[in-house]
Amino acid sequence: MKFSGIEKHCFVCVDTSRCKIFWIDEAGEVVREIRGAVGCFDLFVLPDGRLLYAHFGEGAPSDGFSILNSDGSSAMCYRTEKEIFSCQPLPNGNILLGELGSRRIVEVSPAGEVVLEIPVPYEGNPHECFRAVRKIGEVYYAVQPGLNLIRKFTADGTVEREYAIRPDAFGLVMRPNGNLVYTCMSGAYELDSNGNEVWSLTDADVPEMGIRWLLGVQLLSNGNLVFTNWMGHGHTDEGIHFFEVNREKQVVWSCDARGTLREPAVLQILDEDAATVCYRPMK
Repeated sequence: MKFSGIEKHCFVCVDTSRCKIFWIDEAGEVVREIRGAVGCFDLFVLPDGRLLYAHFGEGAPSDGFSILNSDGSSAMCYRTEKEIFSCQPLPNGNILLGELGSRRIVEVSPAGEVVLEIPVPYEGNPHECFRAVRKIGEVYYAVQPGLNLIRKFTADGTVEREYAIRPDAFGLVMRPNGNLVYTCMSGAYELDSNGNEVWSLTDADVPEMGIRWLLGVQLLSNGNLVFTNWMGHGHTDEGIHFFEVNREKQVVWSCDARGTLREPAVLQILDEDAATVCYRPMK
């Protein structure tokens, strides 16, 4: 792998083409890899070092999430048949999921029981119901590409707010000032509390990165954003897989993984505080 820029990072990522999860050190070397799952599009390294990842598509019932211990053994496995793109660990030990087939947001306890359910009104193709589902404080956010909306829910299912967004949206983070940053096929966009676009990043801003579809996003403690540039749907090797930008849209770090990875979808920068990344959430 080829790194460039003034920053240095080690990270973990999932490659949807190779169905593997990789740990990469600051020198760009693969230091660990495991076979993950078909259809893995979200992961977190927890503060205790365990790995949480969502998955779908290995033969019913296979959809759900898995938690692996640091030695690779299974710590927990939750199964459903509802297609899962997104997971998030919560401070109380529960795992947040967006179940596409059942059109609901759920919290699953460490015992594997659904302890909270939020039905999500949606009449379209279930596959487009959710991408990122995140809990920030006591509020639940759902990125819904089938509606071109980000919806904000309370625990009782009330829709508090809807934000109009661009097509093919995927990832979501919140800045400390409450602004939302989401990713989509055309780039990344930041919305203020009124839903106005106040910042954006497109291929024209960073043509050397070759944006094809931004999926994963992580907000770093320095305010910069790290993106995963997915090369699926026939775009293998057409762009740079990972890059970090500052507010001025300058690329301060990038990782060209061509030759090692094919279609990485999401990452977690490991030199950031894991508790902040998991529970804020900032990815």
